[in-house]
Amino acid sequence: MPVSVTPPGGFDPVTRGETWAFAVPAALPWLDDVLNSRRTLHAWAGEHPDRTTLQGRGDVYSVPAPAPGPDASPRWVVRHYYRGGLLARHLGDRYLAVGDPRPVLEARAATEARKRGIPTPSVVAGAVYQGGMFYRADLVTEEIPHAADLAHVLFADDALVDPETALTAAGALVRRLEVAGVFHPDLNAKNILLQPLEGGARAHLVDLDRCCPRVAGVPAPAYPMRRRLERSLRKTEARAGRFLPDGAWSALHRGFESS
Repeated sequence: MPVSVTPPGGFDPVTRGETWAFAVPAALPWLDDVLNSRRTLHAWAGEHPDRTTLQGRGDVYSVPAPAPGPDASPRWVVRHYYRGGLLARHLGDRYLAVGDPRPVLEARAATEARKRGIPTPSVVAGAVYQGGMFYRADLVTEEIPHAADLAHVLFADDALVDPETALTAAGALVRRLEVAGVFHPDLNAKNILLQPLEGGARAHLVDLDRCCPRVAGVPAPAYPMRRRLERSLRKTEARAGRFLPDGAWSALHRGFESS
């Protein structure tokens, strides 16, 4: 049962009926207010007058931060968990209430990844809504300013980062994951965010609920993550009807081999 789960370190738990949630201490008053209003975190964000809708699986909302998060970002990102793949057709946003729920897995992985130097948004809060043998869940993270996912950066006309710079940064992120021992089994062009910086870009990892930090000091396997990202980029090319130049692929491989 998710209501019996211990929150990750640095978070405090809150229980309201069939809802179990957690948040960083500074966000607890906000979390109490939302849960006392009998709304989900995602519903609260969807009703916010200053919300913007981001690209993602389902509606992902950006809202002004009502409390200071670990990185003091002025906005938060609130997303509802939806299944992907074949199970999505049958279960949609429901997960079997066995083991640790998705928000706990993601908060734990993100906290450990950040400790190992991986750029990833800080988790602010999460909530699990129990319903019989299933649960639904939301997660709140701090927003990375001016960032867009790799697929958008590579194929959108308004991208602020050129493809070679973007792919060098993405490849370097994969290399950092390998060295830090953080394995992401579903690395793709949608869960790498690119943030423009003067003279380059910084890549951030998102969607860590399936991420597996290995024992400290043990590298993560390189080939699966590199292969998975390359396959995702090929699929993104096909959907966009546009193809990356050879120089962009060379830039990705240079990132893979960066130190």
